[in-house]
Amino acid sequence: MKYEKFGDNIYVMIDELFYDVVVGAIELPTKLIMIDTGMNLRKIKEFREKVEEVTKKKFETVFLTHFHGDHVIGNQHFSDCDIFASKWTVDRLNIGFPKWTDEVIEEQKKRIDDPLALEGLELTPANKSFEGQMELVDGDVKVIVKQTGGHTKGSSYIYCPNYKVLFAGDNLFIDSYHWGGEETCDPDKWIDTLKEYLSLDVDYFVPGHGPVSNKEPLKYILAYFELVKSTMLKMASAGKSEEEILKKCYNLDFYPINEEEKGDVEMKELTLKKMYIWVNEK
Repeated sequence: MKYEKFGDNIYVMIDELFYDVVVGAIELPTKLIMIDTGMNLRKIKEFREKVEEVTKKKFETVFLTHFHGDHVIGNQHFSDCDIFASKWTVDRLNIGFPKWTDEVIEEQKKRIDDPLALEGLELTPANKSFEGQMELVDGDVKVIVKQTGGHTKGSSYIYCPNYKVLFAGDNLFIDSYHWGGEETCDPDKWIDTLKEYLSLDVDYFVPGHGPVSNKEPLKYILAYFELVKSTMLKMASAGKSEEEILKKCYNLDFYPINEEEKGDVEMKELTLKKMYIWVNEK
């Protein structure tokens, strides 16, 4: 578990136990806001207590970037807050949470080194929603929350221009391959979202997974997405088979994956398959 502070007002926790998932907090003039709540109940509780102790302020608002479990399971430790997500995400959570049966939770515990990370889990949905974009203003500090889609249909970013920080959720993976196999993933919107990120005045990009970065890794990721798209379109127009196209794109130079890990290989294959389907719909 890594705790980091950036600038005077940004707090981040990276949970190495759950795929380097990132959650964070922004200190506003009179209160705190939380972005995503992770999947480690013990650690998210510690994070809240630590940030509130250091800042002498209380959390009042939570923003969820998307619906995936590794970003929302810790909601129960913020049940006294307004928990916002895009309306699509709220609706999806209401469908998805019932699938977290006792049996599923027990299986999750077996997969991690710290089974206490999920001990006492109480599934807590978002209690507020927004459509398109919303703003939160505290004193002279503004926080902009915008649904863009991409990784999922409801994926949203949280941007504070005063502190030049943007929380991207899983529209941004740093130092690892991007998971794009979710059924509502839209690669075109993902590319547009990365371009939008790069157009903003940001010093700290907080990803859904991996370390906080500047703009340079985003340029690399965007170039890869565009290369995959152009390669698939060119090969398809030349009459190449699906197998040939996917093999070529699989071997394009990008963040390496662990070829010995079945899960890593499947993640990359499914992401490229999703992109192939998307290109064929053009």
